Amino acid sequence: MSNGNRRRGVLLGIMVAGAMLFLAFGVESLPGQGGGPKPASHWVFDSKEIKSLTVKDQTGSFHGKLTGSPLVKNGPPASYLELHGSDGVVLKEYATGAEAGLPREKMTAAAWVRIDEGTTHGGIIGCLQDNGDLEKGWLLGYDREKFTFSLSSKGADDGDGKLTTLRSKTPFSRGKWQHVAATYDGKSMRLFINGKADSQTADQSGPILYPNSAPFTLGQFRDDDETYGMRGALREVQLFKSALAPDLVAALFQQQATLADEPAISLPPAFVIAPYLQYPTRDAITVMWETTEPGISTVRHGEKLPLELQVKGKSASIHEITLKGLKPNTKYFYQVETLGEKGGVTASGILTFQTAVDEDKPFTFGIIGDTQKNPSMTGKVMRLIWERRPHFLMHVGDVVDNGPDKKEWVNELFRPSAELLCRVPVLPTIGNHEKNHEHYYQYFSLPGKEFYYKLTYGNADFFSIDSNKPLLPGSEQFNWLNKELGESRARWKFVFHHHPAFSSDDNDFGDSWNGAAGNGDKNVRWLVPLYEKHGVDVVFNGHVHVYERTFPIRAGKVDPEKGVIYVTSGGGGGKLEDFQPTPVWFKAEVRSDFHFCQVSIVGGRLNLKAFDHQGRLFDNLDIRK
Repeated sequence: MSNGNRRRGVLLGIMVAGAMLFLAFGVESLPGQGGGPKPASHWVFDSKEIKSLTVKDQTGSFHGKLTGSPLVKNGPPASYLELHGSDGVVLKEYATGAEAGLPREKMTAAAWVRIDEGTTHGGIIGCLQDNGDLEKGWLLGYDREKFTFSLSSKGADDGDGKLTTLRSKTPFSRGKWQHVAATYDGKSMRLFINGKADSQTADQSGPILYPNSAPFTLGQFRDDDETYGMRGALREVQLFKSALAPDLVAALFQQQATLADEPAISLPPAFVIAPYLQYPTRDAITVMWETTEPGISTVRHGEKLPLELQVKGKSASIHEITLKGLKPNTKYFYQVETLGEKGGVTASGILTFQTAVDEDKPFTFGIIGDTQKNPSMTGKVMRLIWERRPHFLMHVGDVVDNGPDKKEWVNELFRPSAELLCRVPVLPTIGNHEKNHEHYYQYFSLPGKEFYYKLTYGNADFFSIDSNKPLLPGSEQFNWLNKELGESRARWKFVFHHHPAFSSDDNDFGDSWNGAAGNGDKNVRWLVPLYEKHGVDVVFNGHVHVYERTFPIRAGKVDPEKGVIYVTSGGGGGKLEDFQPTPVWFKAEVRSDFHFCQVSIVGGRLNLKAFDHQGRLFDNLDIRK
């Protein structure tokens, strides 16, 4: 073939291909170009569009302000805004939904994004308030593994908004450019990844329900009490006031499809488990976290910002650093950092903790148990505990369903609890479902042999016991507890272990429906004389997936003056259980529901409250001594 014929053949091929594309998609196949639907707002992140910390909205009025210290990088293959976890773009500080550029009935949000590290509530673009039962607005975002699309509509409103969060079926690829889009047509929410439909739900309907005021942001999720910044990058974000058809979403992806072919960038270690706190005393606390690969760990801390103190640890994947020489009853800021052995630094945001209070100071603590195989409920209950801002959390065992399964520790305990445990230390006791596995001892930093220990906090002593091991007189834990309780001079004494000494459960200790009932764990009953001898105030346990509070018990009968109260709090997520068909003599209050407890101590007054998974109070007890 001659060169001229070859050129004519190539030209003819281009014309045919163009005609086929036109026939396949029509004039609206390229949104924002030609006759296609135009975005209400459009942000492109390069040096031409970002001047004096202002990000220009190319088609609308939402010109954004950069916050933090993001970097504009000019490719190749394309320019982008790199975000480091404390950065973002504020489009409007107080948006109400009445703004001309915000969608009301239908919408599409689309972005070229690179997620370098997942987080609890990551945001790409959105305007959302998610505070307890108040759930209004929308957010295209991501969590620790997948893209998400959250939206609240008038059709699902339960009085103060009801949010649906749609998670992609496909995990995002860390360090790799991906195109993600979310559409809402008034009846269905959909997610698209790289131009392909991924997931959808019909849980919402009708106009979008906006909060009275919420930040409208890019590259972060922010509401009144939470901020989660992005670790990654943004290339382009578009917002439409219509729900684009699947072929138009595919056309958006095709405009820059070569970005998806770029290899993933080299990344520093990522958090497998975000920072969490252990064993608080008046002058020390332990910080732990886990990364995807070994690295040198550092905790920076101080009473004010910038952080002036630091403690380094050795190279590890599970990091454990104890901060010593602290002041009692003092708020500290802290930040963890891991320098990977292959280079690159991973750092948390700025977090907080408080050291244990002095003996004369009031304090509160939360109680939860049996957070097994139900991470969505565990997360809900943990968020309710966080809203009440306790000084620490007591966990009464069965922290996971299967102790040898590492994925359960990561995904079903620490991940749904991350928001609470990064600021509130957890005191665990080991349950039967942990199976005495090494994971328990790796992930918790406790004194001595760890399966039993003591903590002094304020004017109280706390004693944790492993009720899976023999507890008869002369056993190791029996002798230790007898000695420690006898030497304790604390005003309040609490013991916590997994199995209940007294329980009106219907079948764990005998089939009560057929006339047999043990009313509690026989192994733990060996400790009851110690509790009565040494004046223990309350014994906390889990194991039975209910709430139960006994009357004060002493010598096998109710004794309001000198009796010990036993509280079962096993409502953290495990499948709920039931009670015997007839009441037992020691039962003061029972409830089969997901729940948590809170104890407040002010001098010689103790207040115990129990809340269900909606945050509703269902039991309240005052003790004075």
